[in-house]
Amino acid sequence: MRKILMSLGALSAAGMLTVGLTTSAQAATGTLYMTQAGQTTTYTDPKQGLCVTSDPAKGDVTFINRTNGVAWTYSRPGCDRAYQVDYLRVGQRLTLPAGWSILMLQ
Repeated sequence: MRKILMSLGALSAAGMLTVGLTTSAQAATGTLYMTQAGQTTTYTDPKQGLCVTSDPAKGDVTFINRTNGVAWTYSRPGCDRAYQVDYLRVGQRLTLPAGWSILMLQ
């Protein structure tokens, strides 16, 4: 009986780990705003891994994070890790030079 219970416990733990590893990417709850050249683009409940790049030809860009997730900021388009600079925190507003990008972490 003891072996059966231990086996069932191990199978249960393995099953929970498998389910935890196969869940889809999470989305932040709320809205992310990008304003550049007088135009605002909104991203509602942005998914983890979303890269938002500003237009290098349109002047400074303002990102406003009204989600419950954070994002990395990059000093180049395309969210290239080599150009990672800082975070865009929950509730934060950042005005950055044209061409910067952000990557949602959650």
